[in-house]
Amino acid sequence: MQPLVLEYVFEGHQRGYNFTSPTRGYSDATLKTIWRYAMPRGQGWNAYIGARSLKSFLLDDGRVALSEVTVTDLRDESGRGGIRQAVIQVMYPGAYHEYLKDRLRRYPHTVQAQVDRWPSFGQRKRLLERGVRGAAQTVCVYPYTSPDAWQTAEAITLKLATAPGLLLRSGILPFTTLALDYRDESPLVVLPADRADRLNGVATLAL
Repeated sequence: MQPLVLEYVFEGHQRGYNFTSPTRGYSDATLKTIWRYAMPRGQGWNAYIGARSLKSFLLDDGRVALSEVTVTDLRDESGRGGIRQAVIQVMYPGAYHEYLKDRLRRYPHTVQAQVDRWPSFGQRKRLLERGVRGAAQTVCVYPYTSPDAWQTAEAITLKLATAPGLLLRSGILPFTTLALDYRDESPLVVLPADRADRLNGVATLAL
C-alpha cells in the first residue's frame, strides 16, 4: 500500500497534525490508530532538529505499522519548534521482518561494527537480570550527540527487535528508536541518556 504522510498543516480549517497523503485503502479505525501512535512521545523536540526516530506498532488486523519520523526545522504559528513529519508504512509481519533485516544491512560499516560487538558481557548480564529481560517495557538510554551518531542506537534497537529472544519475548516486538518520554511508549524504547535523570527510578539499559 502507498505510505501515509502525517505532518503539520499550517493553513486551512484542519491546522495541526494531519494526513497529507491519500488515505484510500485504509479504514477509519486504522487511520485513527496510526494517528495516535505514529509520533514518539515527549516534549522538547526543538533540541533535536534533524533527528530521526523509527517507531513500530501493531494494528488490529494483524499488520504492523512502521513510522519513520523526522524532526524538522519548521515552527508552528506560535513560534514553537520541533515540528515533526512521519512517513508510515503498513506491512504484514513477514515483510516487516525482512524490511528490518535489510535496513540493518544498509547501515554504514562503522555502525555495523559497533552493532556486531553488542551486547558486551556487561550488557548481556543486564539483559539477563530480572526486571529487564521479560519486563513489560525495556527502557534503553544512549548518549545523543547528533542525528548521525544516533544511528548506532537505532541499529542496536533493530537488532533487539529482530532477535526478541534476548528480551524473552516471542513474536513482534514493537519499538521506538528515539523518544523523549517512556510513558505510553513502545515495549522497547530508547531515550537520550540526559533524560535518564527524569525517569524517577525506572530501570534502564545502557546501549
